[in-house]
Amino acid sequence: MKKIYRLLPFLLIVAIGILSIRLFVVFVPKRAQKADTAKGVSYVHALEEIGGNKADSIVKKAQEKYEGAERRKKIAAAIKEGNYEYAFKDVLIVGDSIMKAIYEYGILDSSQVMAEIGAGTAYLEDMTDDIVAANPKVLVLHFGENQISGEANAAAYAKEYGAIVAALKEKLPDTEIYVDSIFPVSDAAVAAEPYLSAIGAYNEELKKMAKDVGVHYIDYDSMWASFDKNYYDLDGIHPVSSFYSEQFLPYVLTEVGLNVD
Repeated sequence: MKKIYRLLPFLLIVAIGILSIRLFVVFVPKRAQKADTAKGVSYVHALEEIGGNKADSIVKKAQEKYEGAERRKKIAAAIKEGNYEYAFKDVLIVGDSIMKAIYEYGILDSSQVMAEIGAGTAYLEDMTDDIVAANPKVLVLHFGENQISGEANAAAYAKEYGAIVAALKEKLPDTEIYVDSIFPVSDAAVAAEPYLSAIGAYNEELKKMAKDVGVHYIDYDSMWASFDKNYYDLDGIHPVSSFYSEQFLPYVLTEVGLNVD
């Protein structure tokens, strides 16, 4: 017992020492770690040297890049949910009956598609003011099926179409314009309407026209060639409703740079 009593002062001193150390750790603030700010400072200095307008432009581009990436992520999520109205918020499609079907099937809103049965270049010219008023970020034009009349007329058609596209481009300098190729048709459709065999020649002229005018061209031949199911309606020309949600609209978004996997 005497040994234990003798140890008590020692044990008390040890306990007080441990308690003091814990209190010191808790209440004494840690020294802040020094952050490496060299890169950030040098970037700010570089912007200052560039000058106000150019610096603002660099910051704006960086912001647009970030916002674009975020937008594409949201679009990818919308596609998975089948919400194409959101995915095509910044896109306007103008065309003929093949495009009109998109809102008739309830896939896109009528404000996102300007199209009519039998429409051609005259319709596009008539709708110019409405297209300009809409001021879309992306404009997709789909015409040609109703004006095919033999390979000899392909160049003249593309020239007429190109003049209207050029006028649209001038009035919509901030809009990315895309000219669609004419969709291929079934062999049965060509057998019934031999003039449809000229689609390839028309598409070649449309591709040249898009390059000459300075707009984009979307070629759908590889897309159609990849199908392992029939997307044609009974006439072998017009697609069925599932074509638009399963193939066409995702393809368009990819071509215009809005889609992500």
